Amino acid sequence: MHRNSIVLLPLLLTLVCRLAGAADVGDEASRITKLHDSLVDPAALTIEGGFGQCINGLSFQQDAVTSHAGWQYVGYYDASRRVCLARRKLPDGGWQHLRFADYDFRSDDAHNTISLGLCPADGTIHLAFDHHGHPLHYRVSRPQVAADPQKAAWTPALFGPITSELEAGKRLSVVTYPRFWRTPDGGLQFCYRVGGSGNGDRMLVDYCPQSGCWQQTRQIDSREGPFTDRFNTSPSRCSYPNGYTYDAQGRLHVTWVWRERTQGANHDLMYAFSEDRGFTWRNSQGEPVGDSRTAGRVIRIDSPGITVVPIGREHYLMNTHGQAVDSHGRIHTVMWHATEASLAQSQDKQHGQFGPADARRYQHYWRDDDGTWQHTELPGMAGNRPKLFFDQQDNALMIFNGRQPAGKLDSRSVYFDQGVLVIMAATAASRWSDWRVIHTERGPFMNEMLGDPYRWREDGVLSVLVQDSPAKPREPTALRILDFAFGKK
Repeated sequence: MHRNSIVLLPLLLTLVCRLAGAADVGDEASRITKLHDSLVDPAALTIEGGFGQCINGLSFQQDAVTSHAGWQYVGYYDASRRVCLARRKLPDGGWQHLRFADYDFRSDDAHNTISLGLCPADGTIHLAFDHHGHPLHYRVSRPQVAADPQKAAWTPALFGPITSELEAGKRLSVVTYPRFWRTPDGGLQFCYRVGGSGNGDRMLVDYCPQSGCWQQTRQIDSREGPFTDRFNTSPSRCSYPNGYTYDAQGRLHVTWVWRERTQGANHDLMYAFSEDRGFTWRNSQGEPVGDSRTAGRVIRIDSPGITVVPIGREHYLMNTHGQAVDSHGRIHTVMWHATEASLAQSQDKQHGQFGPADARRYQHYWRDDDGTWQHTELPGMAGNRPKLFFDQQDNALMIFNGRQPAGKLDSRSVYFDQGVLVIMAATAASRWSDWRVIHTERGPFMNEMLGDPYRWREDGVLSVLVQDSPAKPREPTALRILDFAFGKK
């Protein structure tokens, strides 16, 4: 078994927000160009609930923005509380809007976002919406709608009715955090949690483009098993994945944290990968740790070798960040938690569930070729939960909503709802040790930053979803897509 290799860079600098410029990355001068600022909807929904004001653009949406065959799609709620799907022809076509009038969205719970899936193999578009322990709300378009978009009149008639079933006769009654992702062969998968926070299991389902049906529902991790730390003993938990990501070799990677039934902050960075589309799983050393085809054999907290970085609850680890794989199949994630040093330096004495805001630091963890895990602490104070991307040369980009220079810190919240879009970068040549801010985009923005991974991979353009902050609670605001290109001077 390989020992975790932790290479700490104690960079506790203040994050510099440059409101209209770029900075060097390492010794190389980088250029970032904003190509377009495109208005998706001038009046998108904002809410006022126990989990913030944002309902469009949160870290657990995989995906909210997606593209295929030269067109881009955004799923969101509008000011009339309608489920909406907008599309445009790339690179800068006007947005066309499809608004479903047959569903009345009533929640003020920020968990109840929209997830968007697209199956390249048959051109279907899939929507799952309004879930936090609720029955499944799912609908799918006719085949080929996304394969040749110009042939399809953009109306709700393209989609079938809302259903609570994926596989026929199997109603899903308790769904949270639904997410779609594409498979290397152009298929689609769907994942969701059953049960509640600290007491749930994660399920995976395959979409078959040949039949147009979902099949092979299976459990991939379990709530079962005891956990004891300095605070208490917990009888169950749930996983919070940073993502599910395929590499170029067809391996499916997942990193996650656990949240215990006894609550408090999350703990530990976990990792597993699958070589057969999520039926069997292996740990970082390649040893089998889970088999979804065998009862009682799915991943649990006591599965050997899945803990790759121990992080105690006293360090206020947050959940559901970003992850990505580079061209060598190495999995990376950037997460935020406090450290002993940052807690000692904190001026904020209000230690809520996720710690003092000024003690939060971004931590870049990645799996090296030999299976060891490397670590770099990024400079500055963490903002909202980030998303991570790699270019063709394996340079890293990270986007997040950061605190404005004069913004107020609030330990009780994990969101900066009056923030700026911050783009950071690090070079592969430095082994991602030279993280720098290369751009900030003036807000104020209320959402966690989401990008279109498919356009980035195919065109090298990063499309970022942003929503303006409201001047007063529940005021509708503009939802936009900002397009960026990157290159050397």
